[in-house]
Amino acid sequence: MRRYLTILFSSLILIFFIQSCDSSFFHSSEDTISETDSLFLGFYLGMPQKDFFDHCTELNKQQKITQGPGGSTNVEYRIVDEYDSEISMRFFPTFIDEKVYEMPVLYTYVAWAPWNRQYWAENLLPEVLEKYKLTYGDDFELLDHPTQGKVYYKIDGKRRINLFVKDEQFVQAVFTDLKVEKRLKEEFEQSQSQEQNPSN
Repeated sequence: MRRYLTILFSSLILIFFIQSCDSSFFHSSEDTISETDSLFLGFYLGMPQKDFFDHCTELNKQQKITQGPGGSTNVEYRIVDEYDSEISMRFFPTFIDEKVYEMPVLYTYVAWAPWNRQYWAENLLPEVLEKYKLTYGDDFELLDHPTQGKVYYKIDGKRRINLFVKDEQFVQAVFTDLKVEKRLKEEFEQSQSQEQNPSN
């Protein structure tokens, strides 16, 4: 329980801020939550942890993915022909109950360098966004965040996608299972209530 609450707290900092600006950004009623769970490369929200690693092994045998920087907790997929320059896509999920709950993804130009302004993340974001619109639908909405800048987001059934510039090098995407997030948030609020009212 404590591990879940720690994960929840760290992943919901952005959520609590934007929630006050646009409640539809993070809330999806039970009626609208569907089984929309597809991610990419055959991965999906709710994928069992063992299946994730087995699928990674198979993709590695096919030479589609490799172990990225950071060791066993980073998978790298090189995108060669879809952008104007080669892209490194790095990802590794957060597991809750041994299933994929959230999938953070980092995109960067392989040719990125601090002095190479044309390969900065601010130029990559529009390209990734266009690819996402083709793959996941073109109804992404834009929210201006005071520290993270432009955040493009889309809610599709139980799947939420956030897309934004992380820093000069990386574009960040985050796929989240709203169904699990809702449960974690309820558990977090319940634990906070119990701490404030220990006699209950």
